[in-house]
Amino acid sequence: DLVSLNTSTVMLARTHGQPATPTTMGKELANFVSRISRLQKKMTSIGLQGKMNGAVGNFNAHRFVLPDTHWPELSREIIEDVLGLEYNAFSTQIECHDSLCELFGHVGLMNSVMIGLNRDIWQYISYGYFKLKVNPGETGSSIMPHKVNPIDFENAEGNLGISNSLLDYFRTKLPISR
Repeated sequence: DLVSLNTSTVMLARTHGQPATPTTMGKELANFVSRISRLQKKMTSIGLQGKMNGAVGNFNAHRFVLPDTHWPELSREIIEDVLGLEYNAFSTQIECHDSLCELFGHVGLMNSVMIGLNRDIWQYISYGYFKLKVNPGETGSSIMPHKVNPIDFENAEGNLGISNSLLDYFRTKLPISR
């Protein structure tokens, strides 16, 4: 992997953009691998919730149609066993979306970590630690075809930022019901 391949590739570390002490490319990349792995574990441990208790959360229509059915238990079985979600016994018109918003918070943090990785890789390209290849048939730069711009990293940074804006909106909007 990229980290193992670069454990002995020495580079100058920077703090506040200024030259600092030596480090290795592998160690710098390992920082991101560690952070991403930790967030992946957190995201996969979030149990998304579901509800099946009617328009206001009281099983009113359910009981009207089949009054002899134990609706809380049947709802729990369907939500957990059929859909694979955690049963939310208490809701209003909507499932509160708290678990979904918790996931969005972790995805947003993952996006921010990835923005940092994109910026660092962009900077490593700028410092000459990495070199982009000129691909035949592609224009690397609109004005200077002999060079390649790191636009994939710039685009990724922008897309992750847009994603975070949407996640923040949904995270603050979804748990509120009228």
